[in-house]
Order: sequence, then structure tokens, then C-alpha cells
Amino acid sequence: MSSSSVSSSRIKNNHDGNYNPSKKIRTVNPYTEEVINEYSVITREEVFDVARKSKKAFKEWRKDYGRRTGYLYAFANELKKERDELAKVATMEMGKTIKEARSEIDKCAWAVEYFADNGGVFLHDEVINTDARKSIVTFEPLGVIASLMPWNFPYWQALRFAAPSLIAGNTIILKPSSVTMQCGLEIERIFEKIGLPDFVFKTVVASGAEAGYLIDSEDVSAVTFTGSVPVGAKVAQHATSRLKKIVLELGGSDPFIVCEDADIDKASSGAVKGRFINCGQSCIASKRFIVVKNIANQFLEKFIEKTERLKIGNPLSEETDIGPLVNQAAVENIDEMVKRAIKEGAELVTGGQRLGNKGQKVGEDGGNGSSLNKGYFYKPTILKNVTPKMEVAREETFGPVAPVIVVEDEQAAIEIANDTQFGLGASVWTQNLNKAEKYSKLLQAGIVTVNNVVISDPRVPFGGIKNSGFGRELSKHGMFEFVNIKSIRFYDQLVHQHYVE
Repeated sequence: MSSSSVSSSRIKNNHDGNYNPSKKIRTVNPYTEEVINEYSVITREEVFDVARKSKKAFKEWRKDYGRRTGYLYAFANELKKERDELAKVATMEMGKTIKEARSEIDKCAWAVEYFADNGGVFLHDEVINTDARKSIVTFEPLGVIASLMPWNFPYWQALRFAAPSLIAGNTIILKPSSVTMQCGLEIERIFEKIGLPDFVFKTVVASGAEAGYLIDSEDVSAVTFTGSVPVGAKVAQHATSRLKKIVLELGGSDPFIVCEDADIDKASSGAVKGRFINCGQSCIASKRFIVVKNIANQFLEKFIEKTERLKIGNPLSEETDIGPLVNQAAVENIDEMVKRAIKEGAELVTGGQRLGNKGQKVGEDGGNGSSLNKGYFYKPTILKNVTPKMEVAREETFGPVAPVIVVEDEQAAIEIANDTQFGLGASVWTQNLNKAEKYSKLLQAGIVTVNNVVISDPRVPFGGIKNSGFGRELSKHGMFEFVNIKSIRFYDQLVHQHYVE
């Protein structure tokens, strides 16, 4: 069955045939540039109806923790069974390579099982020693959570929030990105397949306006948003004006610091992985390469060499390392940013070329993609002679472009790393672990990784500071973002010595 025919039938089931015929969402394959499907957007009345039914479902869902874990284990098993087909949907909708898409599904299954395994421990009442006969802290679900998610990791970003929130007893309404609508519908379909009660998890086909209706609904208790800084600021303003809890995971401009004693071979391999995963379209991708001058030439030589080995092409091919960017606008944005950097004085050392649609064709080249004539491709690019004040080092580069900044010493590297509006992740490469510990505490970021690239992990909290957002996802800390942390105290008699509240 084709992707289009599958998705069309699921849309009808999703909204009981009650469409808004005047508003459509169209998805396009970024490799073939062909339309995949067209979806009818949910109406305002339907948004409120879904929220009302989710609130009703919440009243039963919150009651039985053991039942909730059973559903999550069943969901994880279905993810594993349907891994290849689910991965293909993501590849076709947003262009990530099939091997990366399969890894995304694997990680989702792991996270779902992790919270099913550990949720009971996280949510267990805490006993506190006070003057009362008994004092406890309980963790109770908030209710219906609106989840507004992006396209770059369409399964992972939805499920890394959903798993702990569902285990805690919340119900969820997911608004996927319009780019990866089918991925969002696949998540709902699998929940339906395992018999999850109606409206415990619901995916809605919606644009920004309908997301606003979700926030407005009196039946929605809280909001989680992952996306750009400007949109996140508007969503936060909207949610807080309704006095609703919100967690924001926004952009990043993560520094990748190469100290003078770093293992250059490992650091350069990490640079390729950290910058070019998902074609550079990741909030926690390494985005500023800050290298101490004593080893800069050696690092840059290996970085260029390994980057130029990457194979560009059909994202469904097992041999492909770099697929297309998500759409034409993404290619144009990256290309213009590179051109401006060169005008500002940066030197292009590899890449800097559009491929595929409106790109240059320079003949067959053994797999680096220059013979492509379709798709939204951009060659992996490295720029040197970059200064900290250049746009490419100040703004978030959401694509396969690596600016290299050479500094006098490690102290300067830390200062430049912190001189940013963002504060999501950072990585430090050094063989001196005492130094690494010192620098990791000096870096202004929510996540610091030593001698590896920054990745999310269900066992540790994930999130940023500054313009990278607030609140946390994953681990028990992420779970607690969407619970009521309630203190309860039991007394045998009235205590009279209270003179302040």
C-alpha cells in the first residue's frame, strides 16, 4: 500500500470525516520534490472537542499505574516490529537518511521502555521528616498536555515527552509539524493498534492557528513546545497569558571546543558526526568549532578529509550519509548564510555548493552528490578564518555548515563559547579529565559532554538556558515538569506556634 493511500485513510479515521475543506496541509518529499499527500486541517470546534474528550479520558487514565506501564511496553514492542516502515515514512517526509531514521525508532523504543521500567520509582511518594506525625510529597498528573513538535526528529521529539508524561498519568494531544504530519499520525495509529483508550493520545492535523486554539482550551492544562526561538517566545507568551505551565526546547549554537591536548583523530571524527548528523538540522548539533591555534591546522586537515568522504544522495540508500535538507527554503537560507560569511572574510575550504534542484552540476564524482539534479541538497561545508562576530557564528546554522574559529588559548575558547544568546549544549575535547571537569562547569549550557558529541538520553535531563528555552525533558526531572508536586502533612493536634505563613 502506498504512503499516500495509507495516510489518506488514517486522516478520515482521525477526524470522523468532519474536515475544514478550506485549509490544507501538503507534504513534499525533499529528495524527489514530489507531493506525498494533502491533509485537511482540523476545525476550531474539533480542537475544543478533542481537548474535552482528552480531559474526560484523563480521569480514568490517571488511576492505574500498572495499566499504563502495560500499554507503554506494548507500544515499544510495536515500534520495534514496524521499525523499517516507520523509518521510511520519516525519510520520505523530511529527508533524513534511512539509517538515521531507523536509529531514531530504536531510541524511541528504548525511551518508552525506560520510563515504563522506572516511572514507578520516580513517582513513588517521598517521606519527609518534619514536626508533623507524617509528611509526604506526592507526584500527581496535571491533565491534558498540548505537545507542539517540530519536523527534524519527528518520532523522537514527540515520544521523549510523551513517554514520561503518559506514565505519570497525563493525556496528550500532539500537533506534529506540517512537514512530518504522517509521522505524527503513525504514532497515534500504533497507540490505537495496542488498544490504548480513546483520546489518551491524540494527533491533530493542525497549523499554528489551531495550535493556538489548543492553548486556549480550558481543558488543556499545560504545553510543551520544541522549535525556533521567535515562535517559542510567542507560544510561551500565549500559554502564560492563560496561566498554563510550559516547557520550551528551542534553538542552539553549541560550541565544540578542541583543547591543545585533544586526541585529534577522535575530535575530528566527532566533529563530522556532531555537525552533519541529520544534515546538520538538529538543535544540539555542534555548530561552532572553537580550536586552540597550536593544533588548529592538524584538526582542520582531518576534519576536511573526513567531511569530504561523506556520501550524498538518495536518503533511502544504505550507502548515503547526507540526504537533502527539509525544503527549498532551508537550502536557500544556508546558501545565503555561507555567501555572507565569505563576504565577511571567512574562507571556504570545502563544500559551499547547492546540489540538486537549482544547484550546480559538475559531473560524476564517485558519490559526493555533485551529479544530483533533483532534491534540496547542500554539500557539507567547512569555513575557516571565522570570527566570533560573524553571523555564521552568532546565529543558529540549521544545515551542514561548520564554522571554525581559531583561538589563542583555552581560556579564550571558554569565553567565546559562552558569548552567545544560546545555551543548549556544548562539548569539550581534551585528554585531561581534571581540566574537562573545570571547563564543563564554566560553560553556560544545559548539557555538556566531554570527548563525545552532545546527545539526548532518557536517563539524564535535557534542556537549555538563555534563548535555548527553559524546563527539562527526559529523566525524572523531565517527568516532574508535568506533575503537581504536592506536599501533604498529617498532625495529631493543632500547632499554635505559627506566626508567619
